[in-house]
Amino acid sequence: MPIHVLLGVTLRGWIRIGLVGSAIALLFLNWTLRSVPTETDAANFEVVRLDELPPPDGEASENVGDPLLVNDDWYVRNMATAHGAFVIEVEAKDPSQTETIARTLIEPIKDDYAEILVYVNQLGDDSDLPARRMQWTPRDGYVEISYD
Repeated sequence: MPIHVLLGVTLRGWIRIGLVGSAIALLFLNWTLRSVPTETDAANFEVVRLDELPPPDGEASENVGDPLLVNDDWYVRNMATAHGAFVIEVEAKDPSQTETIARTLIEPIKDDYAEILVYVNQLGDDSDLPARRMQWTPRDGYVEISYD
């Protein structure tokens, strides 16, 4: 019997057994170490989709103090929060109004977040790259970037 055959299994067979065993061990380790979402995780991450925007004309916000999320010139397309940051995606007729739009959205909530990003796209433009972005942080205030 050749030396590379042990217990009736060739060297190639032992390599296959080792690879399969390693894959099973890694899958088991991944499964045991996978973190289970907790209520704390759920509180730190929330995605809000606004697929029904804009609402019919004449429909107003239920809360009088809330900023308008929809008007004739722009509307909020999507919002998400995670780890103290808030990201807002807006579609606007005139993206050059990013500062006005961003201040309208950021001012009422800036005390609640470490960073707020407002991405403004041209109305009807479905590209991945927005026209402009306004970033707000307590340290730097408002910083606008134009991607045009």
